[in-house]
Amino acid sequence: MNLRYKFLLFAVALGVVFSVACRKYKQFDDVILVTGTENNNVIKFTVENTPASMNVTASATGIVTQDISVSWAVDTSLVAGYNSLVNGNYFVAPANAYTLSGMSGVIKAGGNVSDPITVKVVSTDSLKDGRSYLIPITIKSVTGPHKVLETSRTVFLQIARVTKFTSIDLSNYNFYDVDTFAKPITGITQFTFEIKCFVNSWHTGNPPISRLCNWGPADQTTFNLLRFGEAGSDTAQLQWINSAGGMFSNLRFAKNTWYNISCVCDGSNYKLYINGTLDNSFTATGPGFTWGALELGMSYAGYQNSQRFLGRTAEVRFWNRPLSQTEIQQNLCGADPSAPGLVSYWKMNEGSGQTFFDATGNGRNMVWTKAAVVWNKDSVNKCAQ
Repeated sequence: MNLRYKFLLFAVALGVVFSVACRKYKQFDDVILVTGTENNNVIKFTVENTPASMNVTASATGIVTQDISVSWAVDTSLVAGYNSLVNGNYFVAPANAYTLSGMSGVIKAGGNVSDPITVKVVSTDSLKDGRSYLIPITIKSVTGPHKVLETSRTVFLQIARVTKFTSIDLSNYNFYDVDTFAKPITGITQFTFEIKCFVNSWHTGNPPISRLCNWGPADQTTFNLLRFGEAGSDTAQLQWINSAGGMFSNLRFAKNTWYNISCVCDGSNYKLYINGTLDNSFTATGPGFTWGALELGMSYAGYQNSQRFLGRTAEVRFWNRPLSQTEIQQNLCGADPSAPGLVSYWKMNEGSGQTFFDATGNGRNMVWTKAAVVWNKDSVNKCAQ
């Protein structure tokens, strides 16, 4: 076969490929969708003060050649379906919490984005602390030849209230104690433990360990430790170690930043989430745990100074079930005290005194008899969820 003939065959084959590709391209139809929902149907609507406004628009995936009318609706029934899809626990925003400027818009010929409707949160008085609320706005219908992309027909606006909270200063040398509970829970094989932390600075000694907390039974025969700088790791690297095994975080924690740490166990899989993102995990079949005591900071004699945590803590929660990632993300700023499986919850919002009250009503109040509790109430303690 000569070179010219080979070239002709290659040209014919290439023409076939281009022909197929062109046919596939021509078969692609532009669609209409809610702007911004290409990757996630939930969009955070940050509300620090009311009233607060956000615009919602529809977009076409290409320039339209005629006016396209878009009709909108609020469909609260969609929240239950979304909860089922993502294993979440979102609530429908009360109708008196918000208003809409209209229920229709137009994508004008020569463009691809509709004029907006404005959603305004007018009050948060009827919203309960610890609950995540959604405003479900969906495309009811469109005119013209374009279809609606079903996976992006609806946007769920999550009302993210900016909250301020109090916290405990663990860097105080005199703060070290272990509190035992009058109502321990035994035989726990599934759980979620959550705690917030804020680092002022890191230890520079040898070893440079910063011990955040420990939980388990009062006699500490089994344990769950959260600490930084252990076993030669980076001083900003978190270690979760317990009677079944352990791991280090991939994330290096920054100073002067709040983090929400969630330790989840489903019986054999141990998962570490940081600010709602899965950071690391390990698999092990360990002994059952007892939820009977909580240690904040380092209380062991001779180690209070060298391993104390130089920072703040707040929002300690213990669940008797493994939370889904969606649930963890919903609870970054706080949780509903009546949420299923939440057995102990210390908001640490008392602001004074030596007692942290259990918000669940289960009676596991913590009284720090040895510790000198120092409260932080400044502008650093702020969260938007």
